[in-house]
Amino acid sequence: MNIIKLIGRVLILLSLTFATSAMASETLKLEGGFFDKVDGSAKIENVEANQKKISLDFENLKPNAIYTVWLVNEKPEMSMTGLGTGDYSFKTDGNGQATYSALIEAPELNKWQLLKVVLHPDGNPKNMEDIKTALKGELKNVQRTAE
Repeated sequence: MNIIKLIGRVLILLSLTFATSAMASETLKLEGGFFDKVDGSAKIENVEANQKKISLDFENLKPNAIYTVWLVNEKPEMSMTGLGTGDYSFKTDGNGQATYSALIEAPELNKWQLLKVVLHPDGNPKNMEDIKTALKGELKNVQRTAE
């Protein structure tokens, strides 16, 4: 085998390896918080070298209600930031189903312990009083990428 063919095959293998790792994804099961029988998952996939897309799917939430999505640290002290843009909100349909997606830099995602979805009973996503945690998932269960 000549050297040009060998180099070509190596380059093909490297590009396939990179494409596979760039498209890798993981699914994080979200557990119910305040509500019974809610169901949710977060698909976390690599879209670029240091960027992730988080796609959330929900069932059995309160119908026609407003929710927001947060990244949370509980220790050593409580802190949180919204996931996505705008007011980080979505509205469920009449059956309590919804989807939500956002992009985030991988190093930023690695800073957080939990992903939480909270209900805003008054329908105002900016009002953080009386919010109820509907779903949450531990981000430590998601494989961390190198920063």
